[in-house]
Amino acid sequence: MKILIMGAGKMGRFFADTLSFHHEVCLFDTDPKQLRFVYNAIRTTDLEEVKAFEPELMINAVTIKYTIEAFQTVIPYLPKKCILSDIASVKTGLKDFYEYCGFRYVSTHPMFGPTFASLSDLSTQSAIIIKESDFLGKAFFKDVYSSLRLKIFEYTFEKHDQTTAYSLSIPFAS
Repeated sequence: MKILIMGAGKMGRFFADTLSFHHEVCLFDTDPKQLRFVYNAIRTTDLEEVKAFEPELMINAVTIKYTIEAFQTVIPYLPKKCILSDIASVKTGLKDFYEYCGFRYVSTHPMFGPTFASLSDLSTQSAIIIKESDFLGKAFFKDVYSSLRLKIFEYTFEKHDQTTAYSLSIPFAS
């Protein structure tokens, strides 16, 4: 599968590294310095190169506050068959965006960060896949997350937000 990853921060690089052994990966970032230590993937800062790549799946790994803006920026360069994907921990506005964007989508939330988790053993970590997502997109991420030995949960957008809010409040309640 041809996969575009937008955002070469820690999660973007993690997904590029994880997926590049079995898929053709293109990593896009507006800052060329973020692309320096990426291997086994096409690295670009040019949206025309994204267009020429013709991804089948686009994973949006930009900073949360720019998630929708990044989608809006890249959509004119994507083929209509491309499945949009986000890995955002906060899903505010995404359900409405997906309903009106005209693309199939898959929304997930890996419940770990590359800064604190042991990336060599993620078996104690979890991921959420949003139920409303495209069937093929869900199947893809179930395979990826299973290969990483993550515990996988399927929630609606609403249940995701409730669960995330609860889990984030636990350290402050104890």
